[in-house]
Amino acid sequence: MTAPHLEHALGILGSTRDPDGHPMIEPYGQHPVDYVREAGAMALAEPPDQNTPAVAHPSV
Repeated sequence: MTAPHLEHALGILGSTRDPDGHPMIEPYGQHPVDYVREAGAMALAEPPDQNTPAVAHPSV
């Protein structure tokens, strides 16, 4: 996937605010392209959505 596509995909994953997506995002913190790394950091910084099952029901 090209760097611009990765940047966009990471933005989409971050906008879901689902903490279950973090394991997919974290590897991009080491990406060689700076704006992809920044997109990954921003995606991880999104506050979790309180309606996400993983957050609303941590025991599930």
